[in-house]
Order: sequence, then structure tokens, then C-alpha cells
Amino acid sequence: MKREIYERLAELLATPDGLRTFRLLQSAGLLSLPQSPPLTPSPREKGPEPISIWEPQGDVWVRPDPLPLGDHYASRKILSKKEAELPLRVVLFGESVAAGYLYAPHITPAQVLEEYLRAAGGEDNFEVIDLSRTNETLPSLAATVRASLQIQPDMLVLFVGNNWNLLETPEISPYAPAVQARQRYAQALREGIAGPIRLAEEELRKVAEGTFELIALIAGTVKIPVIVVIPEVNLADWETRQPVVRLPGDGVARWHALYREAVEGKWEAQAMIRAAKAMQKLDGGTCPTTWRLLGMARWGLGDRQGALEAFQAEIDSARYATLGFLSAPQATTQARELLRKLSSKHGFVSVDLREIFASWTEHPLPGRRLFLDYCHLTLEGIQVAMAAVATEALWLSGMTEEDEDWRSFLHGELSLSDEVEATALLGAAIHSAHRLLTTLRPKQEILEGWCEEALDLCPEIEQAMLDLLEARSAPVPAVLTAAQQRNLASPYRLLLQHGWRWDYLDADLLQAMAAALERRGRPFPLPTTPKGADLEPWEPLERFFPEVMDLEDLPRRGTWRSPWPVSSFCLVTDGTEDVGLELTARVPEGQGEVQAAVNGIDVGTLPVGERWTKGTLRVPASALRAGPNRLTLRWPDPPPVEGDPFRTVLERLDLGLEADLHPVFGEVFSLVRTPG
Repeated sequence: MKREIYERLAELLATPDGLRTFRLLQSAGLLSLPQSPPLTPSPREKGPEPISIWEPQGDVWVRPDPLPLGDHYASRKILSKKEAELPLRVVLFGESVAAGYLYAPHITPAQVLEEYLRAAGGEDNFEVIDLSRTNETLPSLAATVRASLQIQPDMLVLFVGNNWNLLETPEISPYAPAVQARQRYAQALREGIAGPIRLAEEELRKVAEGTFELIALIAGTVKIPVIVVIPEVNLADWETRQPVVRLPGDGVARWHALYREAVEGKWEAQAMIRAAKAMQKLDGGTCPTTWRLLGMARWGLGDRQGALEAFQAEIDSARYATLGFLSAPQATTQARELLRKLSSKHGFVSVDLREIFASWTEHPLPGRRLFLDYCHLTLEGIQVAMAAVATEALWLSGMTEEDEDWRSFLHGELSLSDEVEATALLGAAIHSAHRLLTTLRPKQEILEGWCEEALDLCPEIEQAMLDLLEARSAPVPAVLTAAQQRNLASPYRLLLQHGWRWDYLDADLLQAMAAALERRGRPFPLPTTPKGADLEPWEPLERFFPEVMDLEDLPRRGTWRSPWPVSSFCLVTDGTEDVGLELTARVPEGQGEVQAAVNGIDVGTLPVGERWTKGTLRVPASALRAGPNRLTLRWPDPPPVEGDPFRTVLERLDLGLEADLHPVFGEVFSLVRTPG
């Protein structure tokens, strides 16, 4: 009988009548689908349709082979219809966390969940189908849930929410490709910076409500239960440093002066609190950096609850609508509340990982014990999360006579090779090097920690580190290097999920790997910056986020623009001779002097203005060390703003042009090493 229901609903959703049904529900206000083309089925001839990337071939669905560096989908090759009532089929949907990012395909949450369910409910009574994927969005989630009816699921598990702060409202941005979207953003911005924030929150609410209404309709029709996993994120170790938006008068200069005061206060908690509160008066609490400073100060004073609230506010204020630097996917308070509210509304069972993790660790701030980076879970984190899900799934299935305690699943150890675990830990170091921008503390401790753990597990992973060094130092893309070919054939294979393909120098990562290896008596040969070569940025993502990504309708810039008063570059030398530098730069919104320093030692100043200016510097050997040297350029403060700080931004947006919410402190055309 259940199979007939599945087949009938699948047929209904793939017919013109089904489409009319959805339209009727929409017009009656019973089904809110703001992005209807991705969420509603299109009329097609009767027959099987794709399930995500699995294409129908006869009576089964077949997955295309992944590329050499992998892809963003589960590795299961074939999906098929159920042949019997048992095993019960649990289908897992979700984002990169659900996909087992950094461990997949060797170990995934779906595999762990299946092992727990079979151990408690019978080896032949459960199977888990993994349909999660990285970069999942709500419209494609709804489409995949609908298409999955063809393989007759008995239970749905939704593990989503981390992507919502970045991927669900891309049109609410001053860089949105559509002219109408930019003009709509301008209208919201006339209310102040809170306007776009409210607009993005409302759009996310509509999309989430529409998606869950559709899933509820599907699940209710075939009478299957739904479990919703409410994510938790790394609050202890992951920081979200962002620049402040344009402020009236000399607000931007004062905000950054207060930031320097907090940083130079050497962790004096009361001074940090005073500085952070003064910064919040200027930015209105919309900048994550301020909340991180406040949280660290409160933690230092022993105010754990105050620190927790500040760190959660830090996550909440890193919105796509107001980004300066590229941020990281993390479930915000709004996302968590939406998941909780919508689960209750539709009768779904919810599993809140914030409560589960706090109970397991007995610590208010989740950190590196459970998280590899901003939201992706360690092996322990995966086990704890899936133990909680398994408990609810067993109860819903009726396969057990009494409630299971989720902790009972965590006494045994999963089978995972040291090579896979070490590769995931090295991947965590690579990810953190790319995306972590800290406020006060350097991230070297975190990077070295992951490298040390990887080497402790498998000393042989040293070769993967050397391959990474060679690929990063090559004057060609990493995919063209012999180092990549070697790594693809090694037990420590680095894939897309590990950040291998990004051609950044990764100065922090190189230093961390060198330090970890040198402590073991293993020299780590660092490259030198050739004469005549442009210096690479120390922090690749410390610039306007659209310039890091290929956004539609935005041509790639040939210059480096900084929305922060300090820009850092990497100069790799042997430390034995003087080095010359030639800088071509400007400050688009003022004039003054740019101050240059190497490893914190002043090496000179150069005048800069709105026109391009070329100047030279000499760095004495006494200021240099063998290996990466950090060259910093401190730009002059932007001039005070009279009237509305967003006046020119609004003028551009009204014309349909992209615009910067953040002031441009400095712009570099070239920074070249010359003979000393």
C-alpha cells in the first residue's frame, strides 16, 4: 500500500495537474513558494526523473563518476526502488556538514547513522541513503526531497541551516547581478544599514517556510516522519573579523582606532570591554568584529553566559547582505529559530545539537573537540550528532520497545584508518588558513595544532605537506604540478573539500607545517620570492568578497583593494641580504602616507593620493628572517564624511551599478621585489 502511495504522489507531482495543484495552494496562501521554478515540478512525460545528480537508467538511478578532485555529492553509485517493507529506508538530506565534509567518502554521518540504527534495531531492519551535498540550498533541497519519493523513503532526516546566512539571499547585496536587485537594495538601505538586514531576514523566512511547507505536504501525503537536525557551530575557536561599513563623520577612523586600542591592550579585559562598547555605539552592533572582542573580554572575566551571547551575536551579524570579507557558513540564531518553529508547526521531530553538544562536553562553548573549522564536525562530533538522531529514528520506527539513551551508542569506536583521520586534520589546517580571520590572537596556534595532530597519527603525511608546499610555490596552477599528481595517488589524497585546488600561497599554513616538522627534526624547504615577482597577499580573503569570487556581471579587478586599514603581503627570503620593493598604489578616498613595516619593524613611508603613485623601499637584512616575512602596509584614515555616508552608494545602486558598503582604504596595482 505504501508503495502505491509513493508512486501516486510521484506521478501527481510530475504532471500538469500536479503543477496546477501547487499553483492553487500558492494562490490560497497555503504553500508559500517564493522561488517557484526550482521548487515546483515541471510537466514531463510519465517516467522516472533524476534524483539530484543520479540519472535514471532503467529501474535504477546511476551517479556520474566524480572528477579526480572529487565533487560535492555522496559517493553511492546506484539508487534503486525498495523491494520489500524492510529494511526501513532513512534518507538523509543536508549541506556539507551532513555530507561529512573533510572525511567523505571514507566516513559520513549517513554511514554512522546506519551503523547505530542497525546495531540497536537489527542488521536487516535499517538502511540510510545519503542525498546530502555541499552548498545545498533550500530550493534544491525541496526538489531533491520531492524526487526522492521515487525510491520510497520511510523516514526523512534534514540536516540544514548552516548555509542560510550566505547562500539563501544572494540577491540582497550591493553586488547582486540584477539591476532591479541593486535598486531594491538601495531602497532598503535608505533606512540605514538595518534596512538590508531586515530585508534579508524576511526573504529567508519566506523561502524557509515555503520549503518546509512543501516537505510537510510530501511527508504528510505518504505518511512518513521527518527529523530535523538543528546545527551548532564552532563558537570557541572560529572568529569572524569583518570591516565596519561606512559611518558618518570620522566614525570609521574612530572605530578602527578603538580596535587598535583593544588589540594593543594585551588582553586587558576591562579595556577591551570599554573599547568594544564604544565601537558598538558607532556600528550599531552590526559588525561581527566588535562582538568577538566583547565575547573574549567577557570570557576573560569569567562571564561565560555573557561570552556565549556575544559569540552568538558575532555569528548573527555576519550576513551576506552586509559582508565585507568572505565569511563562513554558520547557522545563525534566525536559522536555528526558524528550524525549531517550522519543525513544531509541521509535527517534525527536532534534534538540537546545541543542547546535545553542551551535554556531552559539559562546556558552554563548542570548539575544536567537535569542529574541524567553522561548522564541519570532527569524528567525535559526527558520532555524537548521529547518536542523537539515531535515538529519535528508532523511537519513530517502533523497532525498539523502550527509549534509547543517545549516549549508549558512543561506547564503541568506529573503524577509521589513521590515514583518513590525518588527511581530515590537514584539511582542517588548510581550511582555517584560507577562511579564518582572527581579531586578537594569531591563528598559528590552531593551524599548528591540526598539523601536529595529523603528524602524530601518521608521520608519513609529511609527504602530503611537501606536495602542498610544492604546488603552492609553483608559478602555475596547482592542477598542472607534479605534486598534485603524486598526491592523487597517495593515501593522503587532498580533494576539493580539503581546499587543495585554491592557488593561494598560504603563508600561515606553510609556517605551521614548517614548525610542526622542524619540531620533529624534519627540515621544511620554504621557497623565496623571485626578484621581479609580485608579492602575494598574506591573507588571500582579506579583501572585498566579490573580488575573491567570480560573480556574475562583475569583471575581475586587476588591483588589490583593502576595506581594512592594514594590508599584509608575504615576502619569502633567505634573510641574508637587503631586499628592495617597488609599490604602485593609491588611496581612492583621500591622501596621506602609507606606512610599511616588515615583521613589525618600520621600513619607511610613501606618499599616496587618489592618483597612482610609484615608490620604492629598501628592507634591510636585519629586519628579515629566513622564510615568510610579513610586509604590512598601513593606509591613511579615510577623510570624514559629510551627510549620509551611503550617499554615493545609493547613487550607484539607483543606476543599477554595484557599490561598496565599506570604505576603500587603499588600492595596490603592484608590489614587486627588486634588487636590494
